[in-house]
Amino acid sequence: MPSLHAAVLNAFKQQGWACTEVPGMTVVESQFEAYHSKIALHLQSYDEPQILSIVANVSLTVPHTHKSRTAELLMRVNRELNLGSFEIDWDRGAVMFRQSQVFANHQFEPSIIISLVHNALAEVDRITPYIGILCKTVPSLLPMLSIPDLLLREDLLPPVPVETE
Repeated sequence: MPSLHAAVLNAFKQQGWACTEVPGMTVVESQFEAYHSKIALHLQSYDEPQILSIVANVSLTVPHTHKSRTAELLMRVNRELNLGSFEIDWDRGAVMFRQSQVFANHQFEPSIIISLVHNALAEVDRITPYIGILCKTVPSLLPMLSIPDLLLREDLLPPVPVETE
């Protein structure tokens, strides 16, 4: 078993997260229940270059009529991100968040893997209600919808988690 893949499995085990390995591949898949939706997560390990790729899928599918405005929303969100980015599969209307990590010298810190998972989940959970509102907008009203104003709506953000001792 490649060592990066083993590190991913160990990080999931350490956190008590359920996951499934994809047979014949260094891929781990999981489902997480977040504040706004259920999030499907796909982690692929590339052992030789020591790269971990994480893709978190938004649970909504964007209708054809709403793709260009969704692309604008994602572009505006991506401009503010420091880690990872959103993208849309234009043919399927699927929105995903993708991030990667390059590790050095086979130092696969579980805390880094766990943080990457948390980041992917948080970003998808944060963007889901904005995409939901956009997708519920009647197509004829889409030109009048201000994406910058929509993104200012803090009432759509999930609550900040409370730390417990």
